[in-house]
Formats: sequence, C-alpha cells, structure tokens
Amino acid sequence: MRVVVVLFISLLVAPAVFDQSTAAFMQSVVYTCPMHPEVQSSRPRKCPKCGMKLVRQKPEPVVEPTASNQPSAQTGRAIEVVKQAEEYTCSMHPDIRTTSPGICPKCGMTLVPVTPAIADDFNLKFECSPRAPRANEKIRLHFTFFNPKSGAQVKDFYVTHDKLFHLFIVSEDLSEFQHIHPTLESDGSFTIETVLPVAGNYKIYSDIYPHDGAPQVLQQHLTTASYENDLAASMPHLIPDTSLTRIVDGMKIDLKLEPAEIIAGQPVVLKYHLTDAKSGEPVRNLVPYLGAWGHTLILSEDQADYVHSHPEETVPETADKSKLRGGPDATFNAFFPRPGNYRIWTQFQRSDKLTTVSFTVKADRLH
Repeated sequence: MRVVVVLFISLLVAPAVFDQSTAAFMQSVVYTCPMHPEVQSSRPRKCPKCGMKLVRQKPEPVVEPTASNQPSAQTGRAIEVVKQAEEYTCSMHPDIRTTSPGICPKCGMTLVPVTPAIADDFNLKFECSPRAPRANEKIRLHFTFFNPKSGAQVKDFYVTHDKLFHLFIVSEDLSEFQHIHPTLESDGSFTIETVLPVAGNYKIYSDIYPHDGAPQVLQQHLTTASYENDLAASMPHLIPDTSLTRIVDGMKIDLKLEPAEIIAGQPVVLKYHLTDAKSGEPVRNLVPYLGAWGHTLILSEDQADYVHSHPEETVPETADKSKLRGGPDATFNAFFPRPGNYRIWTQFQRSDKLTTVSFTVKADRLH
C-alpha cells in the first residue's frame, strides 16, 4: 500500500434550487496541487507533500436544467453546489491526510477529521554564527519559528519521515547540496553545525510541520564573507544531461523518465534502477533512509520551484527496519511546473553509506 503525506479536502455534491431572480450562482473555490491533484483545499496554501503553492481550479460549468433535474418551469433551475468537507488524519501519524474517513495505511487506526488551525506560512527567525561565514569553516545555524497570528514562538512540531526538521542547503549555482537535520533545543528552537564548502550565495530551505499549521517550506538566503561575484556570474547555467546514468559510490544508477520528454505542467515518473558497478548485479541491499527507500529534491534553475518527493515503494511501518532491504528499483512522482532546466538530487542509503546522485533535465513547453 502506498503511503503518502498529503492534505485532502473531499468534495460532496448536493443538489440545490435557486430562484431565477438570483444574480449569477454560487460555486466553491478549490485550490489544488499541480503535481498532486488529489491535494485540495478551499484556501490558497502549500502542498504538504511537495511544498508547491496550490493553484486555483477553474470553475466547473453550470449544469443547465433538463427534464430530469428541473423542478418546474416556474420555480427556477437546479444546479450542483460543491460543499467542502473535513480533512482526515491519523492521531498517531499526523502527516497522513486523506479525502475521506478510513484507516491509516501506517498503523491501521481509524482516521479522524482535522483542519489546520493556521493555513498561513509561519514566521522564521534565522541566525548564522559567525554572521559572515567563510567557506570551509564550521558555522552554526539557529532557527526559531513563530505563530503568524499570535506572534508566539512555536515549540511543537510533527515528525515527518523520522525527523522534526528537514533542512536543505543549496548553492545559488546549484553545484552544492546538503540535506541535514537540525536538533531541537530545550527552548523550542533548532540548531545545527555545518560547513559551506565554497564561497558564494546559498539558499536555505526549512521543511517543517508545526502542530497548529500545515506542512511548509520556508526559505532564507545566506552569503559567505568576501564573496564579490556579480549576480549574473553567480547564477546557474544548467545544461541538460545527455546521459541519465551515473556511477557513484560503487553503484551504477540509471534514471528513466516516463514520459521520456518532460512537458511543463504535466506529471512525470522518475524510475531509478541500481546495479553494482563492478559485478553488474542488481542492488538489493538498500536500507531505509529517514523512513523511506530514498529521497528526491527538485529545484528549478532559478530556485523558484521546489519539489520534495519520496518513492512509491514504501517501507513497512511495523517491520524491523534494521532487517529490511530494498532495491534495485525506486519510483518517484515528479512535476516540473514551468519550462526550463531543473536539477534533481536523489539520495539512497546502502549499508552505512548515504549516496547522493544528481541529474539535470529540461522541461519543454506543451507543443
């Protein structure tokens, strides 16, 4: 069974009759994720699965009266009215969101209705010590989150994929990539130490799930000391890969795209096949990494679009993870919202070695 972290709003259809004198008619506004159309909301927010902004759906056409649905020629016409229902989640696994009541795919508990108290992005205070970090020197990052309504500091967060906080650090030219996990301090803030390997501009992505909010990704910028390159020179100049095969850490990693040509705005499946680089045998000794068989982050060349995806192949919740082994295939759902070049980073864990492989692809316009 596929386990996904999603937020759903189910749509219940109920007939209603309106008098002809009523101006226009009522329709519900529905926002959905371009990558995950099953994610729906009555308010603009970010997709809890990939972090993309939900977009407004076009209104469905009005159902004109017919002999079967018209109450009478004198009383008016019948149209369909869309009504928003509850979201449902698991009390043990709040990252699970579904369209309707059911059973949690992780633990089997009955799902309960829930709606985030705050749909807006939370506020983030980001600090770096030293304030002017130097390349190849250790730095300490400090994160404090605040409720956008009350201004109070947020101290309670849900665990998603084994961690309270997923932090991505990516250089502006997309050559450097880190996926790390800050530590929760006693005062409710998060800290972590890391090193920026080269001088330049960096973007910081804070992927969190506050108790009173929805899953979200907050962005900050960080520049190393004495970095003087002009903006144009520091921008990435990605060239799509002609080969989607890499040999990394003793593994041959083949990526197949379905469809082979990426069209902006349309779903794409990333299919990875892993073999041992020396023997050519399929890799079957992957171990779960953060509760999944792999992780993928996709960024557009300008870093305006962010997609965080996990494999369709799920790690059994109740199994002894120390004994589980996976591979050689991993399948990720992806989405490239605009035409242009994108960088894909995918991570797999084999024994005690975490492997990161990257590919550059191009999304074309629909033609």
